[in-house]
Amino acid sequence: MKNIRNQAWQVSNFRKLLLALSCFAGGTLYAAALPPLNWNFAVFVSLLPVLYCGCCFKWKFSAFCGWLWGVGWAFFSCNFLREIEWFVPFLIAPVLGLWPAFFAALLPGLKNFTLYPPGSLLWNTEKKSEYFSNSLPWYRMIFFTVSGAVLFTLIEWTRSRLFVWNDFSVTQWRNRYLIQIASLTGSYGIGFIVAAVNTGIFGAFYFKKNRFVPLIFPALITAGALLYGNYHIRKIENLPPSETTLRAGLIQCDLSQRRHATSAQVFEAINVCTELSAQLAKQNPELIIWPESAVPIPLQSGGIEGDVFRRKFAGLLRSTQIPLLAGLIAFKPAKESGKWLITNSAMLFNSKALVGRYDKIHRVPYGEYVPFRKYLPQSLIDAVDMGRDLEPGDNYAPINIKPGVRASIAICYEGVFGYLIRQFALRDSNLLIVLSNDAWYPKSSEPEQHLANAVIRSIESGLFMIRCGNNGGSGVVTPDGKFTQYIGSKAARPELLRERAAGIVEVPVYSDWVRRTFFVKYGEWFILLLGIYLFALISGWLIHTFKLKEYSKQLLEHKK
Repeated sequence: MKNIRNQAWQVSNFRKLLLALSCFAGGTLYAAALPPLNWNFAVFVSLLPVLYCGCCFKWKFSAFCGWLWGVGWAFFSCNFLREIEWFVPFLIAPVLGLWPAFFAALLPGLKNFTLYPPGSLLWNTEKKSEYFSNSLPWYRMIFFTVSGAVLFTLIEWTRSRLFVWNDFSVTQWRNRYLIQIASLTGSYGIGFIVAAVNTGIFGAFYFKKNRFVPLIFPALITAGALLYGNYHIRKIENLPPSETTLRAGLIQCDLSQRRHATSAQVFEAINVCTELSAQLAKQNPELIIWPESAVPIPLQSGGIEGDVFRRKFAGLLRSTQIPLLAGLIAFKPAKESGKWLITNSAMLFNSKALVGRYDKIHRVPYGEYVPFRKYLPQSLIDAVDMGRDLEPGDNYAPINIKPGVRASIAICYEGVFGYLIRQFALRDSNLLIVLSNDAWYPKSSEPEQHLANAVIRSIESGLFMIRCGNNGGSGVVTPDGKFTQYIGSKAARPELLRERAAGIVEVPVYSDWVRRTFFVKYGEWFILLLGIYLFALISGWLIHTFKLKEYSKQLLEHKK
């Protein structure tokens, strides 16, 4: 008997080990659906091992498996962070794994509430098995499928407030028909569909009878999204002639990351930017655009570097007579103390003066500022600190580029936040310009991942996007998610181009009726709807639990 128990224990733990490894593998499938592999189909089955563990084991083991899934996703999809410091992916992956761990920990309770009737917790194992195999109603299968997708999407939404990079929606950035739903629901509508397909496929294998039933809901919403996608793409492709256009020249400097630039590196950056601009001016653009902080010193800097920068910059403006929108590190006075603060800014100049400015609002933690600086060890601060904390901006207003063109500016990391781009669109802008500098990541897939996030933002906002990057991804993103008019050499994958180049793009600029998408008008209504559903679910669970306790008490009193 003892030998049989030992064998059962060994089999059980070996099974758990295989399941834990399969959850980690599921997370890596999620990562494989992102750039550079772009296996977008893989994400539709990536959650299956986590769902199985949540339905077959108690919450502690399920949570551990969900954490492993999250670690597998985060480590491989954010492995580009090794180019900053080799250890960063090892630090960030265990933290990001906490969100899917929380989802997995709730799955056992979700299963019991959605699949079994009130009072089922008092049943013995044999009765539960009999009910599950022979009496499980079809509507409870759908209830489980929908509830699992709702729960996952809402937990992902909470993560996006801290680290929005590479959610489920980004895996589908090249699936143009599916992602058009973002113009209605925001990116979370795409993520919800992906999660629902996962729960539906899982239910088709997990339930004993009526296996097709769990697939009904994901099939319907996927078909609906694809039909809407076809309609939305045709709408964008058949737009009437625009009221005006903007002919913009983009400078892609392809300069290395210069966190602590030498004088030689500063002079090289100044020369590259001004010389490319002078060449581009011969094609008569209406606006020249520089990427984010290509020149690694502020225009107001002292010393010989600052003098050379100002002289060449002013000379360029005078000689070309073309407005210049430049991503620059800049200064501004503090409102109270009068001290000078440093900002990451986009500044619009004409031939005589500064005529528009946007200061980056959403800064990169541990890149542009150090959260909780005074509480962290100095060794960690030294590893990530750039020597100063940048001051965040607070003005969402667009910049008037020319009559009829009101451009909102997003700087680098800001282009991945749906709420921020929506705020821009709400303030009467009719064009989005994104300035980026991915020089921190010269060899990894980060620039392509960055572009993938930007595609979703353009669909959400309904705005044409001009994207100017230091080392790739410079071109136009249309409101249906098409990356076009890219500059540089022709290639099958233009988003992978990393070379020094300059080119002209022409962008139509439309009035309000085109840009006001449902998402821009009503914001995260879809998340609110899912939240109401979850609130009703939790309320039902609490009522169910209370009634069950009362029933148990009455049963015990009756037996006495």
